[in-house]
Amino acid sequence: MKDTLHLIAFKAPDRPDLCAEFLHQHELVLAELGIPLVVKADESWIHDPFCYVIVATHPTEGMVGGIRLQLDHNPERSLPLAASLSSLAPDIHAVLDQLRPFGNGEVCGLWSASRYANRGVTVLLSLAVTTIAPMVGANRLVCFVGHHTKRHPERNGFVAMTGIGDRGVFDYPTSEFRSVVMVNPDTILLPYADHDHRKAIYSLRLRPDQTREEQPARLRLEVRYDLIVAAGVIDLVAYRMISEERLRYTG
Repeated sequence: MKDTLHLIAFKAPDRPDLCAEFLHQHELVLAELGIPLVVKADESWIHDPFCYVIVATHPTEGMVGGIRLQLDHNPERSLPLAASLSSLAPDIHAVLDQLRPFGNGEVCGLWSASRYANRGVTVLLSLAVTTIAPMVGANRLVCFVGHHTKRHPERNGFVAMTGIGDRGVFDYPTSEFRSVVMVNPDTILLPYADHDHRKAIYSLRLRPDQTREEQPARLRLEVRYDLIVAAGVIDLVAYRMISEERLRYTG
């Protein structure tokens, strides 16, 4: 019998119960890594209607992973990326200002529980958050990830933002950690995404409420996706572009 996961997407203020559990479980993960001594978690996002959350839940293990998409809707309210890098790379503000008119968002807060390790939860969450991006108006995405985990966003179309830092790389949050700033320059067509991930994302955009058999790591999983976060799911122009690209890459 295959293990099962349920991936649920929602606007942060709509599910305070899931947000509270997200915070609790994320803090446990950070404590295991020793990071809370360096970085104090920002909890303001739980009340932000421009923040979207995806959580992975298991029938017996509970919430085992999560990720957030924070829209850059207000120049007066910095994305987490800008707040983190303002002293190390002051030009990050100008870079984000250029992306904002296209509809930009930051993927942040990715975590997975050690009690459910080696099942590929972060792979599924990274794919799911890229799936919902156009649905919520994020035609561009940025992220700031540990150098050892950058393969996850790369598979979904992210590339290093080489114009800042050491070709996008910074010593953060301390000198023991290497992190990289990345951008997805087109979340609709996904020109830099892996073929298999692009195909899966297009399928989920066309049917964001579906059950799929996945093998993101060693074990096969039955994953129920519940990714409808906006009325109408996706606009007709994006739908047409996705359909055309899906035929192109699956034909």
